[in-house]
Amino acid sequence: MKHATQAQFGRPLPAVLTPSDPDTSMIDKWEALKTLSEAAQDFGVTHRTLSVLKVLMTFLPERLIRPEHRSAIVFPSNKTLSERLNGMPDSTLRRHLATLVSAGIVSRHDSANRKRFARYSGHRVRNAFGFDLSPLARRYDEIRARADVENQRRETLQSLRAQVAQLRQQLLFAIGPCSLTEEAFTLLRRQPVAATLNDIMTRLTNRLEQEKTAEMNTNDVQNERHIENEIITYSVSKTVDLALEEQDANEPTQQTRSCNTLSLEKALRGLMAFTEYFPEPIRHWNDLITVADKLTRMMGIEASVFKESIDAMGAKYAAIAVLSILERFNDIENPGGYLRRLNQSAKVGRFNIQSMLSVG
Repeated sequence: MKHATQAQFGRPLPAVLTPSDPDTSMIDKWEALKTLSEAAQDFGVTHRTLSVLKVLMTFLPERLIRPEHRSAIVFPSNKTLSERLNGMPDSTLRRHLATLVSAGIVSRHDSANRKRFARYSGHRVRNAFGFDLSPLARRYDEIRARADVENQRRETLQSLRAQVAQLRQQLLFAIGPCSLTEEAFTLLRRQPVAATLNDIMTRLTNRLEQEKTAEMNTNDVQNERHIENEIITYSVSKTVDLALEEQDANEPTQQTRSCNTLSLEKALRGLMAFTEYFPEPIRHWNDLITVADKLTRMMGIEASVFKESIDAMGAKYAAIAVLSILERFNDIENPGGYLRRLNQSAKVGRFNIQSMLSVG
């Protein structure tokens, strides 16, 4: 049988100074605890202190807290609180209780001997001595405002950290690890303030801009070289055309007569590796010479070397020589040097195109 004065969690069932009418100023104790947790840093409380506050709230049967003084007094002993807190030492418990009082989150209403208890009149509490939770209701608007500011600050920090992490990753892709990326990595492992994150973000951005500028300058130089190569290639192509015209106009030399006896069809029988890069059909010697001209750049042969080949052995022989080198590209360590040696042989009349072809 349960006595009328017996209370859940060590206090009477009726609320302390239970109001007769509902009050819109009352706040939900668990919502207040959640909001205070978001603004804990502003009030100088830790998660351990909040755990003590949570246990104090369990001794208040009502979910809603009124803002009136002494309207939400709980009076558990330190021993009972310690048990609820999984054996928290008494000295630690006292420290956290003092923190809650000094932060203005709860207030003390002590008896003459500083004991916590309640005097009953029937089913109602006439006097209660202990911790008053009503300051939570009175200061809830302030707590909510500070929590909003703290949430915004936290969101700002999270955004800054995400931006710093992204910029660091971009710099790693651009130049690899450096002192700045290592500094950013160390900073992201800590809890930096917004000013520190803004500073490292500015430095990362500036470094990336420098790299982009350097890359653009490099691209400009490469474009200039590309234009220069196009000019050289154009000159080579013009040389090819002039060489063909000279071979047609002048009296054929021994090499030219030998080349004239070699049909395009016979030459292509042993030169098929180039079709992997230029599959279009070759219908004229000019097509073959143009392909050879393009292959020299792909094979790392300087345009001046190919021009020298045209001068030394003629455009058709030069094209056949280049395509023959491609056939044995994996076996020739230096294609440019190999073609130079062929040029030297051609200049002294020792170059034999038949030795490079598998034709009858």
